[in-house]
Amino acid sequence: IGKNFKCDSIPSIYIVENSKLIISDNVYFRRNVEIRVHKNSIIQINRNIRIDRGTRLLSTNNSKLHIGNNSKIGPYCIFNGGDNIFIGKDCLVSGFVYLQTSSKIYKKGTPISHQGYRHGCITIGNDVWLGAHATILPDCKIGDGVIIGSNTVVKKSINPNEIHFGVPAKKIKERS
Repeated sequence: IGKNFKCDSIPSIYIVENSKLIISDNVYFRRNVEIRVHKNSIIQINRNIRIDRGTRLLSTNNSKLHIGNNSKIGPYCIFNGGDNIFIGKDCLVSGFVYLQTSSKIYKKGTPISHQGYRHGCITIGNDVWLGAHATILPDCKIGDGVIIGSNTVVKKSINPNEIHFGVPAKKIKERS
């Protein structure tokens, strides 16, 4: 844990053997932040980060969850990292955003609850704004300068400086 770490309440932190949590300087957790680091994974929270109340960060399966410098995470976000999640610097993640790196396998003939998961990395570039209630699904790369509107579901990669809204996400225009 780096210098000037602050929290409104004691966070719930669960780190399994051979996993690592790295918190850099000037990090601020609001109330009820939950961090779970499992199965040889790493969560790295860089400098000047604010993580708002009720947010849950999970990393497992040898993956890495990385939050870049000067990024802000809004309330009640869930970052579910069964694969890597990389968030660039200077990002704004609004409330209730869901980053989901896994999806359930559901082949016919075997109960779904007995099947595993398929995983895919999520990469968020620098200077990205994810609007409230946005969902980012596995295997998505969001370029630098992108804006994702509220309630948008991202199922595929997005080029730099584009603005996307809708279910599924559709390009509305370019940032000017």
